[in-house]
Amino acid sequence: MITAPDIHAISTFVTEQKQAGRTIAFVPTMGALHAGHLDLIRVARTEADIVIVSVFVNPTQFGPNEDFSAYPRTLDDDLRQCEQAGAAAVFCPEKEELYSATSYIGFELSGLGDHLCGAARPGHFNGVIQIVNKLFNIVKPDVAVFGQKDIQQFRILEVMAHEFNHDIRIIMGRTVRAADGLALSSRNRYLTREERIIAPALFSTLQETSHALQQLPAATNVAAQIQNLLEGAAARLNSAGFRTDYVQCVRYNDLQPPHTFEAREIYVLAGAAFLGKARLIDNLLFTLLQP
Repeated sequence: MITAPDIHAISTFVTEQKQAGRTIAFVPTMGALHAGHLDLIRVARTEADIVIVSVFVNPTQFGPNEDFSAYPRTLDDDLRQCEQAGAAAVFCPEKEELYSATSYIGFELSGLGDHLCGAARPGHFNGVIQIVNKLFNIVKPDVAVFGQKDIQQFRILEVMAHEFNHDIRIIMGRTVRAADGLALSSRNRYLTREERIIAPALFSTLQETSHALQQLPAATNVAAQIQNLLEGAAARLNSAGFRTDYVQCVRYNDLQPPHTFEAREIYVLAGAAFLGKARLIDNLLFTLLQP
């Protein structure tokens, strides 16, 4: 495995691989790798000849009061895990390698960022689109793998790849969970021992709410019932010790709240909640149980 700290090094490696006729799968990360990231690398290895991983804590997707400075940085351990997982290269640039001191062109997201984390973290997905476009242009992958845990990010990047004509297949990796159901996340390390015991309630609450939503009738205005179920879920989380950011249900296709459920539509039930210093997110995809 090679370690590429700059654009020249990774571009040279990519050119060599392309000239050799190899296909490239790409797994972008912000480091502090865990089993969820390694599962994405495993998926990527089945989709292409080689896998390139990036490790970069992207400043443009953090808000002014968010945890950019505190975000865990464990590069040596990340490199070891990438090599053990079978990555061929890791691109691990510093901020100055990817961003000029002055930036004149940005990105503006509409529609897909109206709800969920897009509403809770203004500007976050503009930064995500910016960095992923940069990385796609540098790495030039055939396939890119992102996790379902960041479901809004995944859908936005699917649309971005289509609208910007990136000739890249976007593949969704599963959400990897601890034995008690907690979705693995780099931010889980912020949890105290007592908070870690409470944390799985986010997933179990979403499971209960998803099951209730799936019982609602199709082709009928169920907006009031949906809202009651979502408010109940948020109240249960708050009672358990969370500070709920949101619990929302949206259509997968356009990430907008439904007023009616349709039998063949895919829906997202997503939640974000603070527990101590950690902001935890999770989601479930579902369709109606009854046509």
